[in-house]
Amino acid sequence: MPEIDELQSLINKAVRDLEKSHEKALKDVEKMKETINRLELNMSRKRRTTSKDMDALNSAIQSLNELSDSQILRSERAWEEYEKLERDCKVHTLKPVGIDNLRVLCKETEELAANLLCFSLAHFRRKS
Repeated sequence: MPEIDELQSLINKAVRDLEKSHEKALKDVEKMKETINRLELNMSRKRRTTSKDMDALNSAIQSLNELSDSQILRSERAWEEYEKLERDCKVHTLKPVGIDNLRVLCKETEELAANLLCFSLAHFRRKS
């Protein structure tokens, strides 16, 4: 059953990779959120905002927007990989360990991407 072992190995790798990617994205979001909040708080305390302050804030927001874009792409790739692996499982009429975990991780990655996109759009509307 080398095909089944290989399929299980592919599922395990997909789960590990997506978990790692998701954890890193959450840490990056937290850091960016702290930076943006700190910059906005500092600007609100000042009587006058400098262009340097605005540049720093815009740069932090741009980084968050770029993370949003990358998470949207990551979510799409994760779902494509899941669907391929799920099809392969059906062909072999088996349900290997981890396929359900992969589906959950795909959903979490999709939700993170959606939340980041909402933040980006909300910030864009405030600027307009």
